[in-house]
Formats: sequence, structure tokens, C-alpha cells
Amino acid sequence: MGGELQLTAIPGSAPQLFEFSIRSDSLAAKVNEFAGKQVALEYKQHKGVPTSCFGETEYYVTGVRAVAP
Repeated sequence: MGGELQLTAIPGSAPQLFEFSIRSDSLAAKVNEFAGKQVALEYKQHKGVPTSCFGETEYYVTGVRAVAP
């Protein structure tokens, strides 16, 4: 599974997106619970691994937590 997170946007500029992969259905459900809220993602980077059988990006989310606004 893949997803994207909008990084803090600077007024007047295009938002930056952080694209990531999630290999766990339960973690994906938890990320979806936080949709529209500020979060911190924990991830590991695996350069050269993104393929259709492992993930769509080289960034694999391993955890998520809410951040107080």
C-alpha cells in the first residue's frame, strides 16, 4: 500500500508531498484514522527496494502518532 503526507505548506507556494509505503493493514488503518490531522510518521528508508512486490516507494512507515496542534 502507498500513501502520501502533505508537509507543512508555506502560504503562496505549492505543498510538498512525502510519498510512502505501508506493508501492514493494521498500520494503514491507524494512519487512516489520523486523516486530516497533524501526525508524525516513523519510517525506515530502503534505497533501491521500491518494486511492486515490496512497496511503491523507498520509505516504509513503521509507526504513526498524533501531534498536538
